[in-house]
Parts: sequence; C-alpha cells; structure tokens
Amino acid sequence: MIHVKNLDIKLGEFRIRNVELKVKKGEFLVLLGPTAAGKSVIIEAIAGLVPIQSGKIMLNNRDITQLKPEHRNISICYQDYNLFPHMNVRNNICYGLRFKKDRHNSQYQKNFQALVGLLKIGDILERLPLNLSGGEQQRVSLARGLIGNPDVLLLDEPLSALDPNIKSTIQEELKNIHQALNTTIIMVTHDFIEANYLGERVAIVHEGEIIQQGYLEEIFQKPSSVFAARFIGVKNIFRVENPEELSFFGLEKSAFIGIRPENIYVSQMPIDADYHFQGEIGDIQNNQIYMEVKCCNSRRDYCAYLTINRFFELGLKKGLPIHFGFNKENLIHIKEDK
Repeated sequence: MIHVKNLDIKLGEFRIRNVELKVKKGEFLVLLGPTAAGKSVIIEAIAGLVPIQSGKIMLNNRDITQLKPEHRNISICYQDYNLFPHMNVRNNICYGLRFKKDRHNSQYQKNFQALVGLLKIGDILERLPLNLSGGEQQRVSLARGLIGNPDVLLLDEPLSALDPNIKSTIQEELKNIHQALNTTIIMVTHDFIEANYLGERVAIVHEGEIIQQGYLEEIFQKPSSVFAARFIGVKNIFRVENPEELSFFGLEKSAFIGIRPENIYVSQMPIDADYHFQGEIGDIQNNQIYMEVKCCNSRRDYCAYLTINRFFELGLKKGLPIHFGFNKENLIHIKEDK
C-alpha cells in the first residue's frame, strides 16, 4: 500500500497543498483534472523526482520520503515514452534492471517474456525507437516500467499522444496488464472517459488540491462541487432559487442541481418522466459517437445526448417542437464551490 500524507510542494508560484492519498496494493487509482492542476507534480513527488516542503510518503509501511528515486522501487512512464534512441527495444526494456542489486535474478527474464507476450511486442525487439509507431513505443515504455516488479507503477498521461484507434487498443491492453499482474497503478489523465474505463478509484485534482476522491460510482453520482460536476461531464448545472422551481424540484432552499445529458429523454410525443417540459430543438452537434442536442425551454436550455440512430429515428432538426425530461433518480445535488 502507498500512503501520501499531508503533502505540500512549492514550485515557484505554484503550490500543492495538503494532498492525502491512500492506494491499496493492486489498486488502480486515477488522478483526474485539467492541465496544470498539479497531477504530474504529485506523482513525480511520489517517484522522488520533485522535492517536497512537508508531508510523508509511505510505501508498505516504510517511510520513503527521503529515499533517492532508484531506491523506492517505483516506476514512472511519461506520455512521450522517453525511450533511448540508440538502444533497441530489448535493451530499452531491460535498462531499468541495471539499478537492481539482483539484476541477474532469473525472475526478471521471466518477467521479460511475460510482458513481451502480454504487450504483443515479440516481433519488434530488435528495432530502434525511430522505427516504432506511437502505440509500439507506449508498449515498450510500459514493459520497461514493469519488468523490475515495481511496488507502484506511475503513468503520466500515457494515452494522450496516441491517435483514437491505437488509444483504445492500448487502453484495453493496460487494463489486461493490471488484471494479469495485479500491479498497483496511479495514472494521471485529464480525460474522464479514460478514468472511467481504467480506474477503480478517482481523485480529482484542481489548483494543487485534491477536491474529491472515491470510487467511480460515487464520483459519478455525487460530485462534491460545481467544478467536479462539470469536469466529469455533467453538462446541465443550474442554481434553483425562485419558490416555483424550488417546489417543482422538491427543494427547501436554493441549491445547485445537475443532470447528465445522457439521462435526458427527448421525444416528439409527451413523455412519462418525473420532470417533463415542452420546448424546441436548438443547436445540434455531431460528436461522431453521439449527437449533442440543445433542448430549449422558456425557462432554460438543456443539453441532451442521443445515439446517432436514435437521433435519426426521431427525425430531429433545429426549431422542431419537442417534449423532453428526466427522472428524479437522475437529479444530482451539487455543493457550491468554496
């Protein structure tokens, strides 16, 4: 288990403040947040690459806060792979073993063979990085990070540099590796879809602080703030204040509420939903996987996601009168940002 206690870091004007993390052995934790939130700084501190002002980093009940990176048994993989251009794939993978006192242990050769098989890189072992695709370089980077049996594998935006087709393949392989090896993984990403697919737990990072952490379902259903809700894809967030709306939504006092766009029903006919409205179709956007449709009502506009098939089944177009709504169970109550 890794336990980060009250971590404080200062890098120029930027601060990491009071970061607290607990990751169980074999768990996959995702640090999720926007660019420049401090996610990478946190994992670099865990790896021993960034000096800290205060706090502790415990690994398997051992204080590693002051240990050099090579003595922590923690691997880190960056989004730009950091492969040595003059070494072939085989030597790149095995490079990290040079820091191991027991580098001649036969277990590492077994690890090598297992990783080559899991990552399907047996036919590129003699190639130089220059002759590898982005997906192949990422596979080699993962193999290099895992060959030495690290207690923790840290991944810094490992999928962000890949094109969509390769990204989904590597994502699947990463999930398979985690399940096969039961490695403790902490991954940095700004993509909630990645976090949702790979992570068991999520910690949302904003301006150098962890503002919420928990299991995916908890984060998904109960975001702790307006920022967290927006970041995980709750497109419809609004403050309810006037008495009529408070009564309509069953609220006693003014509050922020939200509804995920995929939970909004749209039809040309009246719908059976706890909250239902009449309006018309506003802007329509094709996002390739789904259609984003603005449902305009006299009080406010709502964003709905529809599958492309469903969109064409309904025959929707801008200005068309519609019925839309959602159920009480899908309504999200959101705390106001501090």
